[in-house]
Amino acid sequence: MQNDKFAPPPLDRQNDKFPQPIGFIPGQPQPGYPQPGYPQPGHPPQGYPAYTTPADTYGHPPPPPPPQPPRDPPTRVDPPREGCFKRNRKNKPQSNAVSPAGLIFLSGGMNIAWAIGFRGPIYYSSTTHNYVAWFIGAFIGALLSILLANRLAKKYSLLIASLLVTIGGFVIACTHNNGPATVAACYLDGIANGLVFAPFVALAGEVTVPYMRGGVTASLEQLCFGVGILLQIVYSVSWTYPYYQSYNDYTPENMKGVLSALFGILATIYGFLCIIESPVQMLVNDDEQGALDALRRLQKPSVLTEETYDLLAQHKRYVAHNKDLSSGEKLSQTSLTFIRLAYLRVLNAMSLSSFVTTTLSLSIYLSYGLSAEQLWFILFALCRWAGTIIPTFFMDSLGRKLPTVFGLLLSSAFAFAVGAKFSYYNYMSGVTILLSVFEFFAGMASSATSSYLSEAYPLEFKQPAIALTFIIEMFVFFIIRFCNYNFMQGDNYFYVMGAMYLVGFILGVISLPETKRMTLRGAQVQFSSFINKKFN
Repeated sequence: MQNDKFAPPPLDRQNDKFPQPIGFIPGQPQPGYPQPGYPQPGHPPQGYPAYTTPADTYGHPPPPPPPQPPRDPPTRVDPPREGCFKRNRKNKPQSNAVSPAGLIFLSGGMNIAWAIGFRGPIYYSSTTHNYVAWFIGAFIGALLSILLANRLAKKYSLLIASLLVTIGGFVIACTHNNGPATVAACYLDGIANGLVFAPFVALAGEVTVPYMRGGVTASLEQLCFGVGILLQIVYSVSWTYPYYQSYNDYTPENMKGVLSALFGILATIYGFLCIIESPVQMLVNDDEQGALDALRRLQKPSVLTEETYDLLAQHKRYVAHNKDLSSGEKLSQTSLTFIRLAYLRVLNAMSLSSFVTTTLSLSIYLSYGLSAEQLWFILFALCRWAGTIIPTFFMDSLGRKLPTVFGLLLSSAFAFAVGAKFSYYNYMSGVTILLSVFEFFAGMASSATSSYLSEAYPLEFKQPAIALTFIIEMFVFFIIRFCNYNFMQGDNYFYVMGAMYLVGFILGVISLPETKRMTLRGAQVQFSSFINKKFN
């Protein structure tokens, strides 16, 4: 009987990093190796250990045992021992591969800010439909992305979206005081943002190395939307208006159209040049050579390295893990994850709703007068932007969970404080400052949701689930914008929002996992459990 010591390792311990060499045929004798049967010259008999004499090892250390792959591959990947600038330069193609979608999100952030009230005076008849058209368009685009999930290449989705953004921008830029044209442009821009949201949030998680995924995904979505909101607020409140407005005068809406068209054109150019399709989806389609080539092009210089094969092995294990899950397990994991992430995205929408901006305008008018609007609006926008960008820089070192739960707790406290200070008799004293600080921590609480979306859902349901999460968020924007704001009971909104942020804090502490530097497989396994109390 053959000795078990020399039996081949089981399949789950065999190395899946390197593919078999070309020409290898399992079960066939290979040149240079002992053939089955009688012992060959220079080789010990099979089934018996090789006999060595003291002269064979005299003066030399015994040869080391051959390396074996780990029984359970690690799910956390530490960054290589090199400077951060060198590391960022090497992985720059990964952020470039999704950056065209960030230009689409810049335009989306401008339209969100316009819809919730930062637009300056308009000189045409408008209805609520004008202000909810972008959100309806985002519904439509997200539903289309579900129907086209993994059927249409990411590059084609981006090019269609960039064309829609460009057309919508030109429509607004070339018309003056035209309400129907504004509605049409908002629909086009909303469809474009909904169409690329799910595919590119998923793509950002699949093309990025584990130790940089948090920063890339947060920069792509939350930061780009935040920059668009900041840009819209700054130029709209800084606009100087003539004493007599004529029909052909250049307005802030025309400026928004010019910027949107510019973002759409740039997205088209970068889409042709930079987008690299997901190596994970290539492995799903049994295109291992294509996945290896994509991973090679996602690093600079574009050569095959040890890290390239490591990433290929990680993705193969990720795909195999998802194939091994039953349909019931996938649905269970998707539903549990959807509850947590959709709730956080609902809070994000509530913190930027039209009720918040109306309260801000009212508090500025009662406390400081109309002359102070420009300063306080810009401060409000800067606080929101700073609350988003600061955690982004530390997403892969400090982690996702700690900034999220810290932001949720303090957002709850400041929302309650705004509700308590909401009083006409005291001229809304202190509400303006409290709202600005609230936005800072609300941005911090939402910054990690992009990373969680890119890595939490099972592979088969990832894009549809991300799109549904986006639809829920847009639906909250839509409902709040459609409702009438009651000035006499405005404090109730902030009390409700404070309570929801407090529930979000408890939910985050108990159930949100820490997924920094984790592989996609490891992050998905973490989200499969509803109870996650660890912070590291």
